[in-house]
Amino acid sequence: MFQRATWEQRAKRPEEINLIARKGTAEDIAECCALHGSLGLPYTKRSWCILPEMWRTLLSRGAMQLCLVANRARLVGSRTVSFSAVLFVTDEFCVEARSKLPPYLGLKLTRQYLSGELPVLNREEVARANAGAGLNVIVCFEGWAHDGLSAERVLAVRAKQGEALRLGLSGYRVKEFLAYPLGEEALQWMLNAGARIRRHYSNYFRNRTVFRPVFSQRPCLVGLTKKEAFVHPGSSIAGLFIYTPPRFLFSRSQRVLLRHALSGETCETLAASLSVSRWTVKKRWHAIYERVADVDGELLPPSIAYGAPAASRGSERRRHLLNYLRQHLEEIRPYAGSGNEPVLTPTKLKADMRKPPGTQTNGSAVSKWSDLVDCHDI
Repeated sequence: MFQRATWEQRAKRPEEINLIARKGTAEDIAECCALHGSLGLPYTKRSWCILPEMWRTLLSRGAMQLCLVANRARLVGSRTVSFSAVLFVTDEFCVEARSKLPPYLGLKLTRQYLSGELPVLNREEVARANAGAGLNVIVCFEGWAHDGLSAERVLAVRAKQGEALRLGLSGYRVKEFLAYPLGEEALQWMLNAGARIRRHYSNYFRNRTVFRPVFSQRPCLVGLTKKEAFVHPGSSIAGLFIYTPPRFLFSRSQRVLLRHALSGETCETLAASLSVSRWTVKKRWHAIYERVADVDGELLPPSIAYGAPAASRGSERRRHLLNYLRQHLEEIRPYAGSGNEPVLTPTKLKADMRKPPGTQTNGSAVSKWSDLVDCHDI
C-alpha cells in the first residue's frame, strides 16, 4: 500500500530534467527516428524504412550533423528529448527549396537518396566550401518529446536545442541558413530567433486533398542569409554567420585526434579508437604542439620546472590546448586551406554517396576503423 502511494506521488510530479546540448552520433539515430516518427509526416513505407540508413550514410560522409538535447534524468535509451538534423546542401537545392519544391523537404531528400541523386556535399566539398565561399545549411529533419513537461520546461528544451544548433555549426563558414519548422509554435520560435519566412505553401495545401494537416501544424520554410544577418545583427540565428578562419590548419588525422580528445579520451583510449599504436598517438600530439607553437608561441604553457615528469608536462599542454579549442571549433572543422584534403570530381562524388559507408572512393574496403572515423569531419 505504501509503495503504491509512493509510486502515485512520483507519477504526479513534473518530470525532472537535467539537459545537455551535444552533437549526435550514429548511436543516437534510433531515438531520433522515434521522435521524428511521432510527427506523423507522410512518408511512404519504403522511405521510412530507408531513413535510418540514409542518416547513417550522411553522417559517415560528413554531409549531416545531428544536434540534440538529452535529458540525463531519464533512463539510458530514452534520453533524447529534442533533435535537429543539419545537412550541407548545394546552391541549386537552396534555390529550388525557396522557389518550387513542395513542402516536406525531408521526404524529397529520402526519395533522392533512393535514386542516388542527393544534393548534399560530402566532407571534401564541405572542406573546400568552408575555406571558400561558404556553406548552405538546412534543417529538414527534427523531433521532440514535450509530453509531461510544463510550459517553462518546454522553453528550456527549445533554448537548449538552439544551443545544440550553435554548437553544431560553430566553426563553419555559413552563407545561407534554411529551416523547416512544423506548426505555429515552432515557426514563431524561429521568427523570434531571427529567421525570415521564405515560403508558407498556402497554394500547395489549398489544392491538396490527400494529406492536408490542420493549419496550426502546417510546415513553413524560413531562412536567413549572411547579408541579412549582418544588416540585422543580434539574433541567435544571425550569430551562426560569425566565422573566424582556423589559424593552425591541422591535418585531417590531427583534427580527428583532437575531436576524440575533446570528448575526454586519453592516450590509451585514443589509440584504441583510432586503431593506431600509443607511439603514433604521442607522435601526433608532438606534431600538434609543434604546429601550435609555431603559430602562437604564447598559447601553450612554458616548460615546467626541472624535474617534473614528462607526463605532467604533456597533460598541462593538452589541458591548455583543449580549453582553447572548445572556444575555437573552427580549428577542428574540415578546411581545405592547408592543401591536404583530397579532391573528388562531381561524378565521383555522386558515385561515392551511393556506396555503403564501409567503402572508400576507389571502391576498396576500409582497411581499419580509423579510416571510417576520418569521414566524421564534423
